[in-house]
Amino acid sequence: MYINNILDVNKRKGRADGEETKQKILSIAGELFAQRGYHNTSAKDICERAKVNTAAINYHFNGKDGLYEQVFSAAIEHFLHWDFIDSLKSSDVSYETKLDALIRHVITNIIKKRDWHGKVWAREIVSPSPLMETVLMKEAHTRTRIIANVIAGACGKHYDPEDINTTYRLFTFMAPCLMLMIVNPDLPTPLKPLFSRPEEELVDYLKRLIHNMYS
Repeated sequence: MYINNILDVNKRKGRADGEETKQKILSIAGELFAQRGYHNTSAKDICERAKVNTAAINYHFNGKDGLYEQVFSAAIEHFLHWDFIDSLKSSDVSYETKLDALIRHVITNIIKKRDWHGKVWAREIVSPSPLMETVLMKEAHTRTRIIANVIAGACGKHYDPEDINTTYRLFTFMAPCLMLMIVNPDLPTPLKPLFSRPEEELVDYLKRLIHNMYS
């Protein structure tokens, strides 16, 4: 019994250490991919920064591509938490309430939780990785459909993925969010003043923009 307890403790400690190493690699890889992009970041670069050997990347992520796929997926999750998006679909509240919650969720994650995630998105836009299509189909497709349905409902419209107006409504929401996501708030760009504005103001602006465009 005593030996079994010791083996049990060691097993749990090993799993905890392994998860800690995995998260460390993921975080450092996110920073490097954000700085250099997929094409200019090697597994060796990540290993040296994380102080691990290449076997760790192969073990936890099945190589650089698997690691990048998880980094890009984490960037999407950072701005659009799946649990939240899924709750929008199942909630019984009005579409207008859902839209308000959606905009607040995204704006809060963009303005208050800035890290390497937005820069990974920016890199993908400028120089797409070979994993872009795979990750977007896996992580963004369902999220986008739910969001488009919420926006259509809040505008008093029927959600129809074949209708170009559905695409326009989604574009009206996503374009400003993507701009805020990828622009560096510390640089003297024309958008810099927005980052010091009250969150409520930005939320209200996006709501009015969507409704005014499609009222």
